[in-house]
Amino acid sequence: MYPDDFLAAFAKQEGFHIETHLDLIRLVGVPCLLAGGKVGSCTIEKSVDPNNGKPNSVIGGSIHVVRITIDREGDGRVYYSDGTPVENYVGGDGKTWSFISILRSPHPGQEDDETARELIHRYAKRVVAAVAEAKRSEVAEITESGPFNIPNTFESRAAIRPIQDRIRGQRIAVIGLGGTGSYILDLIAKTPVGEIHLFDADNADWHNLMRAPGAPTGEEIERLRSTSVDKVEYYHGKYDPLRRGVIPHATRIDGPESLDVLLEGHHIDFAFVSIDQQTHGNLARQDAVYRTLSEAEIPFVDSGVSITLQDDMVVGAVSTSFYEPGSTLWENTIPNARIVGGQPGYHNVQLPEVNALAASLAVMEWRRRSGQYDSKSTTFFHKFRLETPIILQANVQ
Repeated sequence: MYPDDFLAAFAKQEGFHIETHLDLIRLVGVPCLLAGGKVGSCTIEKSVDPNNGKPNSVIGGSIHVVRITIDREGDGRVYYSDGTPVENYVGGDGKTWSFISILRSPHPGQEDDETARELIHRYAKRVVAAVAEAKRSEVAEITESGPFNIPNTFESRAAIRPIQDRIRGQRIAVIGLGGTGSYILDLIAKTPVGEIHLFDADNADWHNLMRAPGAPTGEEIERLRSTSVDKVEYYHGKYDPLRRGVIPHATRIDGPESLDVLLEGHHIDFAFVSIDQQTHGNLARQDAVYRTLSEAEIPFVDSGVSITLQDDMVVGAVSTSFYEPGSTLWENTIPNARIVGGQPGYHNVQLPEVNALAASLAVMEWRRRSGQYDSKSTTFFHKFRLETPIILQANVQ
């Protein structure tokens, strides 16, 4: 068995960290050389047979293939100091990620990689060595900036870098970019996650601007006057100047197949869901989304807002619920999944501060589940009622 401390020591020395799943090893923040000799950082991933720790062919179709994702849009490749790409190109999107293969040169006495950790360590050493050979000094600056286009002085000033490391490089999906979803995006965009996938099939409209963070520029207002703009494209334009890795998908998730096609080659770590109740026949639109995430074994937080007017006063609640990978508890838990009997369901009363509260509670739950908050809960479901402003831990079965 390959000694784990070799890879761990190398990660500590070079300033990247290791994430492990049952079927995946991921090295996040690995220093690398990009096209033109620029220094960046990348994520290196290798699929694992969970039964024996050996590499398998799930990533790239070959045991010897890894996936490399770079921290900025370019050609999706990493390079040696002489300007040649690192090893054999297998495939990629030509922008941010690629599959590459490094085969051992056969000679007597040299054995194949016995474990996935040994294989990914060998890849990382070649990628990092290229930076050292180029004698670059930008590694510290890139590490500090991460996915951002500005220096990330916030983490050191706020003394939160150690806890941010627990989410650094994650790939997040934000499903629904209405009032709540847009605030979720705003909060997540200011964290060091690697990718933020935006899912919404609607166009941006004037009412969206009145319950979203920030404000449109004059140029954006004129564009909205003259043409229809996908909501995901509008928000991509708002956050692209701040950071890399915001990826728009102007579509609805209506089943596992659609998610597989859209996210081919990607691994989503966590999803936020904040969509309106709409039914098609006997099936609520939310159910298709929740079932897709459950079948894909993606953990998620659902955030719901259900408020209405009663005697010209706002009443109602904000709820959040968290679901482990593969969980189907949402079928009987999420308040707005269906209108059943006297259950209030969704009402078209909208207040931006309520959306902002729903988003904040959802992101806080994600941070809590990521081990960043020193807090525990006896339930996966929480509700904040406007009439009695306390957060209730509802024991929903």
